[in-house]
Amino acid sequence: MRAAAPDAQFELKDGSRLTLYANRVVHEGGGTLEIVPLGHLASVRVAFERDPRKLNWAIVLLVVALALAALSGPLQGWIAAAAARVGEGARREALDAVLLTVFGVLGGLARLLPLLAAALGAVCALLGTLFVLGTTTLTLSFAAAERAFTVRGRDRRLAEFAEILGERLAGRGE
Repeated sequence: MRAAAPDAQFELKDGSRLTLYANRVVHEGGGTLEIVPLGHLASVRVAFERDPRKLNWAIVLLVVALALAALSGPLQGWIAAAAARVGEGARREALDAVLLTVFGVLGGLARLLPLLAAALGAVCALLGTLFVLGTTTLTLSFAAAERAFTVRGRDRRLAEFAEILGERLAGRGE
């Protein structure tokens, strides 16, 4: 017995594949095979979505990065001035040495703040990019469950696959 030719196929980014036949949808890949008869599907939904949490995190990280960058210069100046005042008097040499060491370490940490701000800015840019790209999700609804297939970005091929599947489901009721 020969298998019927598929009506539509879609390759997911994880290497798996959705295939639509006249009476079933097949999901195969990663060592698994899932066959869903069209009679079991209640509805098909495809949507382009953006995760607002990514944008929120990007904004928070941007504010933190700007605050660190703005605080770095004044903090370095204040620590250098405090260290200079400690070295002026030669009253207690041991305490002065300890304070100079502490201020030196704090000054070094303050010099790292611009690098930390730049790293946070890079993470912010990445999160902003992921927000703008969004995802396209195909959701197959059964009587008591749903199965979602997600790909990054706006994917017209997945929308076309969902349209063909929806037409097939609509034709089933006639």
